[in-house]
Amino acid sequence: MKKISVNKSDEIAIIVEKIIEAPDEEIVLNIPRFSHLGESLSNFHLLKREADALGKKISIESVDDHIVELAEMSGLTALNPFFAKTKRQFSDIVAPKAVKITKRKPAAKVFQEEAEERLPVEEPVMPESDKSWKFRLPEIAPPEFTLPATEFRPRFFIWAFVIFTVAVFGFNLLKILPSATVVIVAQTQEWSYNDSIITDKAAVLDPVKMTIPNQVFSEKKNVQLKFPATGRRQVERKAGGTITVFNSYSSDPQPLVEQTRFITPDGKIYRLTKTITVPGAKIVEGKIVPSSIDTEVSADKPGPDYNIGPVKLFTIPGFKGTPKYQSFYGESTGNMTGGFIGEVAYPTDSDIKNAKEKAQAALEDSVKTVLLMQIPKEFKVLDGSTRYKVLEQKVDSETDEGGSFGIFSEAQMTIIAFKENDLKELLDKRAKRDNGEDLDMRENTLDYELARADFDRGLLTFPVNFKAILAKRINAEELKSKILGKSEIELKTTVFALPGLKSATVSLWPFYVKTVPTNPRKVTIKIE
Repeated sequence: MKKISVNKSDEIAIIVEKIIEAPDEEIVLNIPRFSHLGESLSNFHLLKREADALGKKISIESVDDHIVELAEMSGLTALNPFFAKTKRQFSDIVAPKAVKITKRKPAAKVFQEEAEERLPVEEPVMPESDKSWKFRLPEIAPPEFTLPATEFRPRFFIWAFVIFTVAVFGFNLLKILPSATVVIVAQTQEWSYNDSIITDKAAVLDPVKMTIPNQVFSEKKNVQLKFPATGRRQVERKAGGTITVFNSYSSDPQPLVEQTRFITPDGKIYRLTKTITVPGAKIVEGKIVPSSIDTEVSADKPGPDYNIGPVKLFTIPGFKGTPKYQSFYGESTGNMTGGFIGEVAYPTDSDIKNAKEKAQAALEDSVKTVLLMQIPKEFKVLDGSTRYKVLEQKVDSETDEGGSFGIFSEAQMTIIAFKENDLKELLDKRAKRDNGEDLDMRENTLDYELARADFDRGLLTFPVNFKAILAKRINAEELKSKILGKSEIELKTTVFALPGLKSATVSLWPFYVKTVPTNPRKVTIKIE
């Protein structure tokens, strides 16, 4: 167990760092009276979450009863080492601000004033007793002459068409055009969350523990790169290649030790680079069928003279004078290459160091690009949630004909990511838990801080700064069903009686309409 003394002015971030750096699993924080830590309950919530994430047990020790109570409310073990804690009430509920009440005009008067503003400046004066529109046709003077009975009368059809058109227009005016619009402004309040979020592969959305699930993505990749060598030195290199060794002597296997000599027809000697065993020959229908094995050989001396083409027959001088001399032999189908005497390029220590750095940079960019392409777009990757690990790096100091040497590098990159929609859903649930289920989130801003990852355990924690505007929930469809066919007064009474209403505007169109249409498609409700 480790005891950590906290200064009065220590910020929560400093205290968390001390806890992280402490190797002990049980830690006692000694907090003095009037410490800055005791100014907010969220400080102790943060201590509790960080302790759970680190797998450590934290206890609070303080002579300040206020700090002891805050620690206990956060689920931490706390005690006053000198006195029993004094019972007293504690509350972090802030009294609501006084709301200035403005006297509102009667709803009927507001509607009348709005209707008068919508009326045209010059309107025909109708008698008080006339409650409906009357369409008056102009008086037509009687014709001064009489047409023959069989003559076509076009004026009659013209007036019939006019009357039909006016009737259709009137029907549309009375049945199709009427509509109602209700614009509602709901009550709002601000809410913020400035604390840590914990993500785990097996976690679920929990607005109390503030946890969400995450997913671990990993990719392994290697590269083989060439780099120019700047050093120069004198070297002697032996040629080498592959030969096939045959056994047509017997069915018994024949071992050949390292450095066994093979001679070409023109007298050039090549030696085995390792011990081999030539398998025994096969006997098929009384005849010996030779067996064979491929192996590497190198020239007996350095130099370009041993760079030769395919050879049909290599003899083994060690078997000379025995029956095996004719039955064990070699053959090459490829060239013997690499023989050289002279000055060549070689990589200096500086060449190798620079080459390693460039190879790692190129490999890191490559594996990161491949890994990010595998992560779905809905996942969020934060700074601090990525680990790059070098698994292997080999340097081949032998240069090629162009004076370049090679470096083989292998590395692995791991990223812990989460779905941002999961985080927003978690914050929405937390807002409803703190303020009430009848609130909906309208606007919000979300900022992330540096994340801290435990790649071995698959954990990722990060602080967020979240601000949102919450509004009272008003069911538009339910309200619409209540006001269909209602009179103007009933409409306003229903609307202004809604809980959580800040203000509202109702309008009926055209101006002569006095009731809400019964057709739901003619009623529009907007929530702001």
